[in-house]
Amino acid sequence: MSKHNILKKIPGYIWTILALIMGLTLGGVYSQSFAGVARGTQTALGWFITFVPLLIFIALSPAVSKLTSMGKGGKLAGSVILWYLFTSTIAGLIGLVISSLMFDIEFKSGDSNMIDSALKMFSTLNGDAGASLPLLAILMSVIIGLIAVKIPILQRLLNMFERGMNNSAPVLSVIMPFIVFFLGISLGVNTGATDSIKYYVMMTAYTFGLCLVWWLLYVFVVLKYFAKQSARRVINEYYLPTAVFAAGTCSSMATLPVNLANAKKYGVDEPVANFIIPVGSVLNMDTSAMAYVAYAPFIMSVVFGLPITGMALIVAWPAVVLFTIAAPGLPAGMGTALWSSTLFATLLGLAGPEKTTFITTWIALSGGIPDMLRTATNCTGDGFTAILFNKYFGSKKADNEKTDNDLKKIQ
Repeated sequence: MSKHNILKKIPGYIWTILALIMGLTLGGVYSQSFAGVARGTQTALGWFITFVPLLIFIALSPAVSKLTSMGKGGKLAGSVILWYLFTSTIAGLIGLVISSLMFDIEFKSGDSNMIDSALKMFSTLNGDAGASLPLLAILMSVIIGLIAVKIPILQRLLNMFERGMNNSAPVLSVIMPFIVFFLGISLGVNTGATDSIKYYVMMTAYTFGLCLVWWLLYVFVVLKYFAKQSARRVINEYYLPTAVFAAGTCSSMATLPVNLANAKKYGVDEPVANFIIPVGSVLNMDTSAMAYVAYAPFIMSVVFGLPITGMALIVAWPAVVLFTIAAPGLPAGMGTALWSSTLFATLLGLAGPEKTTFITTWIALSGGIPDMLRTATNCTGDGFTAILFNKYFGSKKADNEKTDNDLKKIQ
């Protein structure tokens, strides 16, 4: 076998991992030399995210239309949204329990204004946090998708959108390693610049443990026992290629086209994937809900050496869950990290320079590699949800075709 054929047989996600490692190494070791590359990469990603609401509309509206014509739209939409609310709430509770046990937190507080402070934070959702456009894109997608069934010319336009999304997958698979390489340089430059490397390593390990807990629950409980899927197949065919790209982008929205392509390649019906995954990219950040509840005790106890009560965690828990549902899939510091750190600073009564230092430290420690871990777990959670719901809403024809293809491979 020629060297060229051997290289072609190497999975795409292996090249992506190598590109990511190389980018991180170059950015971390030669941070000054690659600072300009990092700034350019971040600027490009920022411009891309600006157009993500349009991408959500293009991906989601044809799915709503197809599901409506199949008679499954309303039932699936309600079930998926309730599922995302449920999983985010449970994830936040797990983060509360884990951090409470690890840092021996007492569930009492004498601060009678904590609930008022938490409620006050909800007013930030309507400010400059950036949640409105992605949520508006979802609303418009549902409306247009529903009425397109009755308007042929609009349905043809949505069909064109769907073909465009499907045709983008091969192009993305080719350029993916190059994209991740530059993202790796950017992350390497930022990580190497931190002054608190010890805390950063600890935060990375802590985040890895939290993500692992949620991943194990999804793969070996939800998918294995409820969706009746092979854990090995899910990991090899869907999880690895999706997680690596998501880690490189640190954005569930930027990962959306790749996530859609990989879920469909695994066997999820197009209408199911095209609805669940775009909605999940905006509404579902389970791991972030878990992590941002659990980060507060770590930062307060380990970094600042200050006490935190269980009451603060209980009050913040539903607020953080709402933040993760309302926040777009942006890199750390652009959404939930800022909201959550500000919420906890308010609940803990921090003010002035102390409050600023707390928020800055939180955002710095939660970015980079921890953000990569959270984003990878969040994005694949959307795909796992699509795989689960495909069992109940997917077409039998698609299942039969997948079975036939598997049998051909065995033969």
